[in-house]
Amino acid sequence: MSRILSIAFFIFGLILSAKSQDIFLGDEDLVNHEKKAFLNRQMFAESGAYNETDYIYQRMEWEIDPAIRFISGTVTSYFINKTESLDSIRLDMHQNLVVDSVVYQQQNQPFIHSGNKLRLALPDSLAVGQIDSFAVYYHGVPTSTGFGSFENSTHGPDQTPVLWTLSEPYGAMEWWPCKQSLADKIDSIDIIVTTPEAYRTASNGIVISDEIKDSKRIMHWRHRYPIATYLVAIAVTDYVTYSDTLHLDDGRSIDILNYIYPENVETAKPQTARTASIMQLYNELIGEYPFADEKYGHAQFGWGGGMEHQTMSFMGAFNLRLIAHELAHQWFGDYITLGTWQDIWLNEGFATYLNALAYENLAPEEWPIWKQSSVTSITSNTGGSVFVDDTTSVSRIFNYRLSYQKGGYLLHMLRWVLGDEDFFKGLRSYFLDPEIANGFATNDQLVAHLEQAGDTTLQEFFDDWYYGQGYPTYALTYWRKENNKVEILLSQTPSHSSVDFFEMPVPVRLYNSDRTLSADFRLNHMEDNQLFTVNPGFEVAEIELDPDYWLISKTTQIVSAPEKTQKRELHIYPNPGSCELNLSLSNFEQVQRCSIYSTDGGLMKIFDGRNKKLDITDLSSGTYFIKVETDKTTYREKLVKY
Repeated sequence: MSRILSIAFFIFGLILSAKSQDIFLGDEDLVNHEKKAFLNRQMFAESGAYNETDYIYQRMEWEIDPAIRFISGTVTSYFINKTESLDSIRLDMHQNLVVDSVVYQQQNQPFIHSGNKLRLALPDSLAVGQIDSFAVYYHGVPTSTGFGSFENSTHGPDQTPVLWTLSEPYGAMEWWPCKQSLADKIDSIDIIVTTPEAYRTASNGIVISDEIKDSKRIMHWRHRYPIATYLVAIAVTDYVTYSDTLHLDDGRSIDILNYIYPENVETAKPQTARTASIMQLYNELIGEYPFADEKYGHAQFGWGGGMEHQTMSFMGAFNLRLIAHELAHQWFGDYITLGTWQDIWLNEGFATYLNALAYENLAPEEWPIWKQSSVTSITSNTGGSVFVDDTTSVSRIFNYRLSYQKGGYLLHMLRWVLGDEDFFKGLRSYFLDPEIANGFATNDQLVAHLEQAGDTTLQEFFDDWYYGQGYPTYALTYWRKENNKVEILLSQTPSHSSVDFFEMPVPVRLYNSDRTLSADFRLNHMEDNQLFTVNPGFEVAEIELDPDYWLISKTTQIVSAPEKTQKRELHIYPNPGSCELNLSLSNFEQVQRCSIYSTDGGLMKIFDGRNKKLDITDLSSGTYFIKVETDKTTYREKLVKY
């Protein structure tokens, strides 16, 4: 914002001079619809020439009739040169659009429009840091792909025309000349749309003017925040408008502006009213709505899901789920935008989980349903990573189970690993980071903030859960011991070979016989067949593993086993001992490794198979467990050091 303010007067002077001359979908079927739509689009690769310029302002002036699939207008762009001797400008612009002229320094300039690219040759090269501008005049019939980056339809009993845009990820160039990039946000925009008098235009930012002239309506929207190209949007029809309001503690208020079809206004009003309470929740959990001094809004459009256009989401419905999801994108997706499609979860996983937090805090009856249904869906397939390793596959980018559901649940598990205080501290720090505020972020930047908040490393977690595939399936066996103690043997089987073992704290809940007493424990599960000892303070009759759905996992069995009475093959002596232990096996097995653990599961010492005498001098006095792995089986025994 500081850079925007510093150049504000310069930009406004240029404006006056010129005048004088998320896709989120409601359910998996809609996400599949989104994927099919993208498959119809030509795959897009960002040009290396994008790094040559920094777009600081664009003014879009369009003339549109929602009854006709057609656009004409002018896009004027102001930029800072970032390279030595810039001699040309390159834009993305679909071949279906016709360029009437390109004006630079008040002169028509030659251009080349080919292969969905527009190239303007500059008569003189520009120096580094020089600010300049040009305007593209054009018209045409934008392409129609899937749900459409530029689409018109009808609504209501009178079949009233409606037109909308939806550009994520590569569709902006299909209806306006732009720099379609995840590297450079436009610092500031004005959108001026002329339509027949009966229609209103919904767009980004705030309305500066709305005037009728010669049976035409001219609406001027102004947005003074950096914006990614794919989030620029317009929708046009006979909207009825009304506002909801969030009142802040300091006396300010945030306008929640709704553009609704006339036939749906009475139904929509009680539904959109919930937006203020959701926004208040996100303000408290993450930080204040990032565009508070402009507005947030909804514009109804003719598609079944929603799209998080900056400051005004386009909505196919107004249920709690969709409102919460698209609103969440204003923090994560718009204010902070993914820097690569490999990290799509930074948009979709975050919006999915913030939607779930709205359930937890505002509709608690939905919270356990969301958790259970999400885990069931995620574990319906044994593979799949959240990290997108193939961005040429659009169906892979927008995989509902992985990018939306598993991505959202990764945040839920990080909350479990870090604890509420550190988890939300990390999210707030990420949101406030000046390096990514109003810009683009990568997964590594998020991880750094979470690690700092929790004073820990999350490398193992992200190796397993983000880059790795699948989930663990747990099996638990327990033995009742004296004085209400319980020994728990916990094993896991990963569902996919990409992960050898999921190191995770595993929640268990112990009950007495009539469930009047319960106790929760956190088992730090660091290896397969790990033995734990807990004491709930009552006689245990039943154990549940992960009863509150903190983990993406399955459980095959929980077994209460009798005391072991089998013949002892392994002898450890002296036990109790103080300095050195001896191992003796009564058969012909070969010892491969010995491990000693504390009663809470922490690994204390490891000995290889050559050691028949184990030095425990450095262990503190207390109770431990020893695991002896041989070429045939594994033994576990209690060990007392005095």
